[in-house]
Amino acid sequence: MVSDPPSTGHNGGPPLDDEAGGPPVPRYCKYCRHWSPPCDAEVWAYEAYQRGTSRRRARRPSGACDRVLLRLGAPLSFSATVDTFGCLNFSAKPPAPIERGRGFVTIYQGDAIVWQGHEKDVPDEYR
Repeated sequence: MVSDPPSTGHNGGPPLDDEAGGPPVPRYCKYCRHWSPPCDAEVWAYEAYQRGTSRRRARRPSGACDRVLLRLGAPLSFSATVDTFGCLNFSAKPPAPIERGRGFVTIYQGDAIVWQGHEKDVPDEYR
């Protein structure tokens, strides 16, 4: 006897993603809201060592997470983790707010440039 295929979308296609609002985010610690990144000095030292601009060996920088879940049913634990580690307790960070007013604006009157600068600094007479 032939079994029914797994549940599919309404038109027979693959099921729709549950997470709407943009492209899928890899389930790495660096994208998780629970993860605290390492200090900048550790990151810079490691990048310099990787590029070969520093002879001093540097370990790969690790951040910290107090909500690591390695298997279902196990308690949450604290751990130092690298940015590409992933656990079962992943929770995506909310998207960064869009910053407005950072565009560069040039205002003309005829062929002459009257004002240039950032959008947030436009004088009221030209708004």
